[in-house]
Amino acid sequence: MGELSAETLLHKKVRGYVVDGGCRDVEFILKIGFPVFCSFNTPADIVARWVPDRFGEPITIGTVTICSGDYILGDRDGVVVLPAKLAEEVISQTEQVVSTENKVRSAILDGMDPQEAYLKFGKF
Repeated sequence: MGELSAETLLHKKVRGYVVDGGCRDVEFILKIGFPVFCSFNTPADIVARWVPDRFGEPITIGTVTICSGDYILGDRDGVVVLPAKLAEEVISQTEQVVSTENKVRSAILDGMDPQEAYLKFGKF
């Protein structure tokens, strides 16, 4: 995976690239607005070493299986996979966590001791 592959995928409306392996030209790829998440950066080209062997089937990266329709969310801290069948429940729980974290943040910014904020809201 490199600059030309990313440009091609972006043109084909692919939303991003996640790989349990290397990628080159990462800074350029990110500058063109194509999200890329890889295990390591490499100068090596993939020509003649990367061949798709199936499409639309589940894949496993590490211990996580990803199926068509699952949600993949990533930032510089990492990538998470949200199975489609759990999406509604997880989103609801996440909204509750964010709401509590916002209360903790506001309390701390207003001068409350962080430990006191944790004890009051139960989250940190």
